[in-house]
Amino acid sequence: MGNNFSSLIAVSLVLVVVFSGHLQGSRESVSESGAALSDPYQIGYRLPEDAVVTYPSSNPLREALRPIPKTAVFKMEGWSLWDPSLIKVEETYHLFCSRWPKSEDYSFDSGWKRSHVIRATSKNLFGPYEFAEVVLHPSKHPWANQGIHNPKVVKVEDRFLIYHLAIPQWSTGFAYADSIEGPWVPIDHPIVDANNPALLMHDDGSVYMVSKHKPKPTQDGKWDACLRAHSANQINGPYDILGDGRNRLPYNCELEDPTIWWANDQYNVICTDWEGKVTGVQKPVIYYTSKDGIEYELYSKIPVWTQEEPIYLEDGSQLQVSRIERPQVYINEVGQFTALLVAVGIEARSHDYIVIRPVDKFVPTNSP
Repeated sequence: MGNNFSSLIAVSLVLVVVFSGHLQGSRESVSESGAALSDPYQIGYRLPEDAVVTYPSSNPLREALRPIPKTAVFKMEGWSLWDPSLIKVEETYHLFCSRWPKSEDYSFDSGWKRSHVIRATSKNLFGPYEFAEVVLHPSKHPWANQGIHNPKVVKVEDRFLIYHLAIPQWSTGFAYADSIEGPWVPIDHPIVDANNPALLMHDDGSVYMVSKHKPKPTQDGKWDACLRAHSANQINGPYDILGDGRNRLPYNCELEDPTIWWANDQYNVICTDWEGKVTGVQKPVIYYTSKDGIEYELYSKIPVWTQEEPIYLEDGSQLQVSRIERPQVYINEVGQFTALLVAVGIEARSHDYIVIRPVDKFVPTNSP
């Protein structure tokens, strides 16, 4: 374990140097690499040279990542798994995710639009996880009768809530249960018109939410992925858009797949870097913070985790994947960030399995 960990640190340091140095380069250097030229979304750096960044030359969260136990890889033969979300109830960890037949995963716009939600359990945060049940299925849903996708599970007072993308409505649905084992009862109407939402409840019962917003007209002829902020006096809404409705990310950066938690008296949002405006590569995991939920600051130009680097297991072996998406955080009982969950695609457009990566008890600060 010691040698493997040392190797991981060495690789991480090399990647930090590479990303730090490359971020100083011109846009022409990005084009020369082929990234910006080969992708229709024009992947490449867009940050100004004087961009305000909490950690300009390091990334403490990245440094807290650890190698992955083999047991922390959750697969199901014959199925595509995506959209992980995790909650601990008493002594058991409950992993929720979306699922659809692997036979339907033949193109990017195929099986996931007909997905359903499952639950798996483990006595250990890092597995192994065993399939427990189908939780929500479009065939039994009162209105999301095509697909139930991107589920996230939270506890709301004495009940549990799964919020999810509802297809074909493309809005957010809620389902409640008195027990983590169900039964789950969907609310009979959409709660909010939002895509990729992430909710955070305050102690007074009010709710803050971030989501992905695709404004029209777009800036570059492709669809933009902006961060929109919302609030509500109580969990079931109604939800109001905060501020003037514009992109809350600095320098007009873009995102997908936000997840949120409260620490260090601030909102903490992990997401993916749509179009690579921060990092110069497509959809790595990055990190923003905000004291007021309106103005966000980039935590680091260096990505937390990219699709282009090896994924090391504890035994020194590597996972061969083409992409990581849908990052989710697990925060333990004392407020420490101890696991980063992602969905993994083996091939460029495939959806395959869930990875739960250990994080060394990260708690954010804003003092480089």
